[in-house]
Amino acid sequence: MPAALQIGDKSIPADQLPSLLEQYRLVPQLAKEMVLDQAIADLKVPEEEQMEAIKRFYQQNQINTDQELDKWLEQQHLTRDALMNLISRELRLQKFKTSKWDVQVESHFVQRKAQIDQVVFSMVRVKDVDIAEEIYFRLLSKEATFSELAPRYSSGIEAKTRGISGPIELGRLDPTLAGALVSAQPEEVLSPMQISGWWVVMQLEALIPAELDDPTRQRLTEELFNIWVNAEVQKTMLVENELQLISV
Repeated sequence: MPAALQIGDKSIPADQLPSLLEQYRLVPQLAKEMVLDQAIADLKVPEEEQMEAIKRFYQQNQINTDQELDKWLEQQHLTRDALMNLISRELRLQKFKTSKWDVQVESHFVQRKAQIDQVVFSMVRVKDVDIAEEIYFRLLSKEATFSELAPRYSSGIEAKTRGISGPIELGRLDPTLAGALVSAQPEEVLSPMQISGWWVVMQLEALIPAELDDPTRQRLTEELFNIWVNAEVQKTMLVENELQLISV
């Protein structure tokens, strides 16, 4: 049987490809790319946009001559036509994302804002509740500061940052910790609380509200796109599994 795929000196027959795709868990990725190809099949990219995208690609990869391009293509095992198709596909994907989800970004931002707002806070965490209470009262009486106590007592990374953590998104924090910070006033020392086996004393330094700027808009568009494409892949895989059951 002739090889369907040649990788280095290894020839892979066509009848082995399905099992290899399954073995290396590549079926979902293949399904995703097929879903995307179907979604953008009818989208066209103006030639000017295509040329601009090619220029950006050359600049990003520091390609200035035909020889450098040929070397890059050889390293990537691509032809020039394949590269042009990849650039065109990426442009069409971006158009698809914008056209489908741009109108949903603002409502998605409202839903996500509580998770993507950022905080800066001071923290000391210890294992012993008595030490935590001692630290709390020393801070409350202004006998000491977080920058003095964290290097001495704290067991986390904040020991190396003089107690300061952040800016960090609220959604990346433990929910109890995030809830306490959201409810706090700036520079309010919070009484010790137990979080994930630690006794934590904190002070909110700043709350940084998220803004719907261009980077945030792009990020939220990508989130909506990923939610959609994952659902579509799941549908595709479900149909495939049902067909396999029927055939059996």
